[in-house]
Amino acid sequence: MAWHQGNVILASKTLAIFWGRDWSDPTFAGDKITGLTSFFEGWSNSHYANILTEYAGANGQITAASTYLGSVIDSSRAPIDAPNIDPPADELATVVSEICRVVDVPDPAAVYMVYTTARFTPAAGYCAFHMWGTCGRHPIQFAFYPVLDNISACSPNDAFTSHSPALAALASATAHELSEVITDARIGTGWWDDVTGEEIADKCQGVFLVPFVTFSNNSTWHVQGEWSNSAFDAGTGSPNIIGERGCLYGR
Repeated sequence: MAWHQGNVILASKTLAIFWGRDWSDPTFAGDKITGLTSFFEGWSNSHYANILTEYAGANGQITAASTYLGSVIDSSRAPIDAPNIDPPADELATVVSEICRVVDVPDPAAVYMVYTTARFTPAAGYCAFHMWGTCGRHPIQFAFYPVLDNISACSPNDAFTSHSPALAALASATAHELSEVITDARIGTGWWDDVTGEEIADKCQGVFLVPFVTFSNNSTWHVQGEWSNSAFDAGTGSPNIIGERGCLYGR
């Protein structure tokens, strides 16, 4: 990957927004809220987060430090279907408005993780995505997640942890998007491959060659590898789907 002269997130903060009435239903929520809380709490200073520290931006070097700011359950009506992002649809403004409504003063170092009750739609072409916008004069970056329960195309096929398939799918998508937000917060100005257009997680998409990784709070997660330029240069790391060595699961 190449750097495109912009900033990165040096020490991330995360806040989870669970948007939609069903999040108050224990049958729907299952282990997803508690599990994602453990995910975010364990991300900080984990060997997995440390993969990203080889990258820097105009504002400095990425660190493995991260702060979980907690979560909000918003039972107001969420989008029915996952929005189309290519080209961006009007629904994206609705997601930004939700963040601006829930968060009094947005933090420019925070990543707002918006988990919704929107239905997954294959035509949208994603399991999750990250984007950025503004709340007044405050810039924000966020990731959007539709319901991934029983969506085979988004499943990491986790047979190695005790997580439900629904949590495993959200955790896998979360690892992907959070890594990309940190390294390319203002999409196109951070780190990505000039040839393929792929960001750090895209380059290792679908590569699950270790049973699980252990985060700093000892929680375990079946997540994909993340791309390392230094591992590629050294000819180490796991191969991605086109055989390029450079996918790491920790450092």
